[in-house]
Amino acid sequence: MPRIRAETIAEHKELTRREILQAAQELIEEFGSADISFGEIASAVGIGRTTLYEYFSDRDDVIASLVEEELPGVVERLLAGIPGELGPPEKLAEIAERTVKFVATDRVLGVILHREVGRLSQEAQERIRDAHADLVRGVAAVYAAGVSEGSLRAMPPDLAGRFIQDTMMSAARAVIAASDPDARLPEILAAMRQFLLHGLASS
Repeated sequence: MPRIRAETIAEHKELTRREILQAAQELIEEFGSADISFGEIASAVGIGRTTLYEYFSDRDDVIASLVEEELPGVVERLLAGIPGELGPPEKLAEIAERTVKFVATDRVLGVILHREVGRLSQEAQERIRDAHADLVRGVAAVYAAGVSEGSLRAMPPDLAGRFIQDTMMSAARAVIAASDPDARLPEILAAMRQFLLHGLASS
């Protein structure tokens, strides 16, 4: 039986679980891809594959769990500190800019959210979507406030959400695909802001 490294078995299991997620995070950052194997994760932690199955069902479970652990805090930081004096259109543009910067530059969650989600199991994709809930609600609240005051065009909320999300992801893809992402970022963010503000502005 493996040596217990904490005062209780429950604490030991939680410690090991966090080490597994940390190892997965470090591997993704090192490789620039979430295409990592169960064996690679187990080796990085120093445990056997059989032990790893005691904590996670498969690689997709590890990745979804990592997003569930880390993304809510990221979303909280993305939404925090937006100047209160900004009107809804400018708030929406600011959230979009912050989100694109994160997705395009983060070497772990950004990689997962932009490049890997479509390759994961349906269950893992749904868990990752659920982890976005606070960001979705934040964007929806700003959009609803803009519609209410007449500064943003009214449309079915599900369509507005899709248009905004697709615009942000397209901008992030453009940054990632650029030969010099840092140099291209300001231009892409400015174009996205203009597109959102003009496309959603009430007539």
